[in-house]
Formats: sequence, C-alpha cells, structure tokens
Amino acid sequence: MTGRVWAIATIIAGVITLGISVSFAMIPEVQAAGECFQRGAVIQFEFARNLADLIAIFGEPQSACRPLVVTAMDAVNHLDIWAFIPAYTLFGICAVLFLADGAWQRPLVIIAIGAALLAAAGDYLETITLLSLTQTLDAPGGLLQYSQLGAWSKFALLAAHAAFCAGICYVSEKKRYTLGAILMLPPFGVAAAAYDHVTLSTVMGAAFAVAWLALLVMAIVSVVRGRGVQA
Repeated sequence: MTGRVWAIATIIAGVITLGISVSFAMIPEVQAAGECFQRGAVIQFEFARNLADLIAIFGEPQSACRPLVVTAMDAVNHLDIWAFIPAYTLFGICAVLFLADGAWQRPLVIIAIGAALLAAAGDYLETITLLSLTQTLDAPGGLLQYSQLGAWSKFALLAAHAAFCAGICYVSEKKRYTLGAILMLPPFGVAAAAYDHVTLSTVMGAAFAVAWLALLVMAIVSVVRGRGVQA
C-alpha cells in the first residue's frame, strides 16, 4: 500500500477519532449531570491517587451529584472502550504508515506501531479499572494503583509514538520538518502533567490535540496534492 492510500486511511481514522472525541460531551448521561460533571473530571479520575481525589471528582457519598457523576463517568468510559480507543489506535497506526510512505519494515516504523498498540493496552487497563472504581468509590483498595499504571503508561507510550513519528518525519525521503517539530509537543505535555497533573493536565491534552490535528491536516494536504508534501 502506498503512502497516498495510508494518507486516506489516516484521514478516515482521524475524522472518526475527532468525531468521537467531540461526542463525549454530547452523551446524554453527561448532559444530565450538568454542572456536577466538572470540566476535566475524566482526566482527573484517570490520575486519582486517593480517596480525597475521588471525593473531589464525584462529591461526598450522600451528595446529590455523586450518582449523576458516576453514571456520566461510566457512560464516558464505555464509549472509550468500544469506540475511542480502537479509533485513535487505528489513527496512530495509519499515521505512522502514511509518514513512512507504507514502508512498514523499517525499525522506527515497527517501534512506533508497537507504541500505539501498547498505549491501547494501557488505556484498556485504565478504563476497565475505572469502571470497577465507580462501584467502590468509598473503598477503592488497590484499584487506584492499576488505574494510574494504565493511565501513565498510556500517555507515556502515546508521547513516545509521537516522538517516533517525528523521527520518521526527519529520516524519511519526504522530509516534514515542521510536522516533526509539532509532534514533539506530546512528550513535553506528558512531562508537564507528571509534574502537576491537577493544573497541567490540560497542557498535555492540548499538546496531543495539536499534534494529532497536525497529522490529520498533513494527510489531507497530501491527498489533495496527490503526493507527499514537504513542510
């Protein structure tokens, strides 16, 4: 398969991923939760470390918000499992092959694809654990350790995937220097979130959003022009 075919596949997977990401806010359970479902609640749940963090997200055990937030969070995580994780993983793999012009045998390409697949595995560990946590919020036990392991491994591997894609941009015959620089944003975003996940997780989210949108735009430009684009 040529780079053009993989560019088209990247566009399709990217548009699906973007559509699903937008649809999270439109889930009926999320809308029903209203102001109880705080902005950034999903990412803070992924990084929750103790009971105090859980109370900050879901409210006190007897609060009116707790059942609404639990229902909304479960709906988000079910959509994550069945749609978003497969979509962004496919997008990540197609993007690697697009940048490599279909030359999947290269070590850097294989490593980048492996990072995308392992990130999905980490995300499944995290999300499945989060679904269990909402059933035992007042006694999370060791579940928080598994959710954190899944979350941090996911983000670290997705950052590595972005860095490997940047490397492909620099070493491939079709050089994409600007895109390569943009793809180095996620590692810095993850580092920022690791330093302070409460206030800087939005920086990490923005870094991934910019990098993935740049990949999508590059694939679109490539298809429109009918050949690889040098940036």
